[in-house]
Amino acid sequence: MFWADKLLENRKGKEIINDSWTPSGIIHMGGPKGPVLHDVLFRVLKERKADVSYMFGFDDVDPIDGLPADLLSSHSKYMGVPLFLAPSPDGAGSFGDYFGNIMRKAFGLLDVQAEIYKTSELYKNGTFNKAISFVLDHARQIAKVYEEIYKKEVEQPWFPLQVICPNCGKLGTTKVTSWDGEKVGFSCEPDLVKWAQGCGTKGEISPFNGTGKMPYKVEWPSKWWTYGVTIEGAGKDHMSAGGTHDVAAKIYKDVFKKEIPFGFSYEHFLSHGRKMSSSKGIGVTAEELLKVLPSQIYRFLLIKTPPNQAIEFTPFGTDLIPKLYDDYQKASEAYFSKKGDDLSRAFELSQIGGIKKPPSVRFSVLAQWVQMPNMEGEIRKEGAEVWAKYARVWIEKYAPESERFLIQKETPPEVKSLNTTQKEYLKKVADLVSKDLNAEDFQTKIYEIAKEMNISSKDAFAAIYIALLGKDHGPKAAWLISSLDKDFVTERFRKI
Repeated sequence: MFWADKLLENRKGKEIINDSWTPSGIIHMGGPKGPVLHDVLFRVLKERKADVSYMFGFDDVDPIDGLPADLLSSHSKYMGVPLFLAPSPDGAGSFGDYFGNIMRKAFGLLDVQAEIYKTSELYKNGTFNKAISFVLDHARQIAKVYEEIYKKEVEQPWFPLQVICPNCGKLGTTKVTSWDGEKVGFSCEPDLVKWAQGCGTKGEISPFNGTGKMPYKVEWPSKWWTYGVTIEGAGKDHMSAGGTHDVAAKIYKDVFKKEIPFGFSYEHFLSHGRKMSSSKGIGVTAEELLKVLPSQIYRFLLIKTPPNQAIEFTPFGTDLIPKLYDDYQKASEAYFSKKGDDLSRAFELSQIGGIKKPPSVRFSVLAQWVQMPNMEGEIRKEGAEVWAKYARVWIEKYAPESERFLIQKETPPEVKSLNTTQKEYLKKVADLVSKDLNAEDFQTKIYEIAKEMNISSKDAFAAIYIALLGKDHGPKAAWLISSLDKDFVTERFRKI
């Protein structure tokens, strides 16, 4: 049974799915995994006619506590400021909106059917006011949860809230010191954290309507409580023992006195065995990957493997992308032959705007065709024009050197390595070029010539490739020759 169907096997009643993400930096290729996994659960529940909704939050009240290298000079002064208040790198809107809009674009391309909300709006419009009042009233009970999980005493007085300093605009540097039911006392500490410096302001302020923020481990169960969330998974770093989810779940159970939503853990994408990180230059961004994968195949990559299994995906200089296209074609065959297995289900849940059969030509073959002149007709015949666009990107940015070839305008110096028999073979092939043979027949003929001359097919075809490409390997020889000007090939083969 497909992992999503299994997870939801015995679920009944109204379902509210939630997921969230902090819009603080570039989205690496694994970034859409959580949104797409939750979207698959949403689709499965809709198939079952369940009363279900899917919410996705951009947690843009989080303070800036780190920056990509290219923004250090321009945005270091905003360290500690909430994402929704710091300016966008491009000067249009907020810092959180800048990166949030990149994710919104990915959602559109991947057909993630979530209702997006910004956490800043939940604070500003009063949606969280009741939860803020509740957690401040129960601060000691929440502190006890921290103490039980981390085996460390929480220094008192302690309150699960930070406020935005009305003087310097920073959130990450403030500490709430009192709560009287209406206002909190606070101080903006110069040395509360290492990554930002507070201004020293002290005072009182209402914690409601966007002036304050709960810490994430408290904010998370507050979302569950406010919206009645029933399903929410998270990455394994959050779901590990003693991690964020353990704290949030215990707060929800012990303090809010509520049943914990159904959760599941998902693994990260790995590149050379390391967790992908755009800021560290590990892996590729989601935006870059969508230039070499159609949206359906990107979705397929994210969901075909059970969430709790890590996926090694190192696209540079490997054949992983062509193999992914092959797997997608196999999944399509499984679906249209009604196998009903996990592969066919993954194909079905990867589709966007209706179920479509992919081209039958292999991506690796298409990658060869796009490097040959005069192959547009063959590409159109296969209905592979869209895939051809991605094949060109793969050749340009990701393909191993062995998969790249360029027709040499001048006779390559490598022809000096050819022996007399290979040169004679090329002259015999040249005699065939002027004949009106289709590629299949031409391939058969050049095999037959090699056999007649008692030359191995390896040496025969190496001669063709060296003469045209300057390397001893390449695409199917007959298709390569057929894509070129006949006079050009004839002259090249005869003068060697």
